[in-house]
Amino acid sequence: MTLKHALMAAATAMTLIGAGAAPAFAGPVVTKQVAPEYPRGAERRSLEGTVDLAFEVNASGRIESVEVVGASMPGVFDSAAIEAVEQWEFEENNAGRGEVTIAFQL
Repeated sequence: MTLKHALMAAATAMTLIGAGAAPAFAGPVVTKQVAPEYPRGAERRSLEGTVDLAFEVNASGRIESVEVVGASMPGVFDSAAIEAVEQWEFEENNAGRGEVTIAFQL
């Protein structure tokens, strides 16, 4: 896989929902974002798609859980998207729930 493909498989839209009585736009702030690796099988077959994920950020800024809430090609890109988001980090003391769409494009 080329660096170009790794970078193109990046988050295209992210919604973060803060906890507590903070304003609606407040939420976890990303400090480290890891791009997913393009699955080799999908690259060989020239497949493209998206994965919608929901995740929880704890008070230390780490991802607690990630779940697939939608995918254009279920099972093809899910694992790569989850593995990438599990490595993301956020500012401390700002726990909350987030949603992101990861796009895989050649």
